[in-house]
Amino acid sequence: MVDVIIIGGGPCGLAAGLALQEKGISYLILEKEAIVNSIVNCPADMRFYSTSDRLEIGRTPFLTQEARPTRSELLKYYRLVTEREELNVHCYQNVVGITSSPDLFTVQAVDDKGNQHTYHSKFLVVATGIYDNPRKLHIPGEDLNKVKYYYTEGHSYYRRQVTVIGGKNSAIEAAIDLYRSGAHVTLVHRGESAHVGIKPYLIPDIRNLVEKEKIKFYPLSHVEEITHSTVSIRTPEELVSIPNDIVFSLIGYRPDFSLLSQAGVQVDALTSVPSYRADTYESNVPNLFLAGVVTGGTTNRVYIEDGRFHGGKIADEVQKRLLVSV
Repeated sequence: MVDVIIIGGGPCGLAAGLALQEKGISYLILEKEAIVNSIVNCPADMRFYSTSDRLEIGRTPFLTQEARPTRSELLKYYRLVTEREELNVHCYQNVVGITSSPDLFTVQAVDDKGNQHTYHSKFLVVATGIYDNPRKLHIPGEDLNKVKYYYTEGHSYYRRQVTVIGGKNSAIEAAIDLYRSGAHVTLVHRGESAHVGIKPYLIPDIRNLVEKEKIKFYPLSHVEEITHSTVSIRTPEELVSIPNDIVFSLIGYRPDFSLLSQAGVQVDALTSVPSYRADTYESNVPNLFLAGVVTGGTTNRVYIEDGRFHGGKIADEVQKRLLVSV
């Protein structure tokens, strides 16, 4: 039995644990993979757009060689914080059930060996993020093994026919890196341009590669079907079938609403933003709080830079209620 259970060991879940720990409030963080798993799934050589100071949690400074940290630097930093602060984290425990009574939450989890665990707490914080749940295409062939929803590195695809679906930062970065790694790259995007609304430093590269046809670009188009050897693309003019070995579907992510719905949290049907109070981050379910990216639903308006501060407000509110109940 602990005061607070935090579901999700990403940066915002860890920050919530730190905030509770500083106030002497007992807590447990449950993470279904390794800590900060969303960052684990980022490209191996990725350099983040945010500066290191905006990714810090707790009181541990984040010092990097350059202003914008790399994936490896960020992973090392969060491991350091977890070890130095002795955060109470149980990794590889996937939460599969939540039940509640007026004064108690019961959380059921299954570890990576299939063992079941039951935990109890007075308060619950859901900090599950969105990056474990890629958006699906809902087309024939999307369940083939050749279809990937995360991009790590390009070397494995040297001289392969690779199709990248999407037009945001992750898709553009992957397309550029794949080309530089020797892949034959096709980029498919529903928008009319591959260099609108992306990080400024990506624009010159993708514009140059598309204009010189180093990367074949299909604008205002979408993939209709994937087979073992081809991809069918619906363009404004016709249906095109091209040779294909690998597909990277990088069209974004969505929150996993199963736990929130199970716990009774209301979610907006249009934006997927869950119901919560802006001052305390408490959901419509009493004593159940939300932290981090999950609070933004599918709007993509909440990032680590913002979500790392949610835990402080939650810890303040939990402390008040614990003092009242004494």
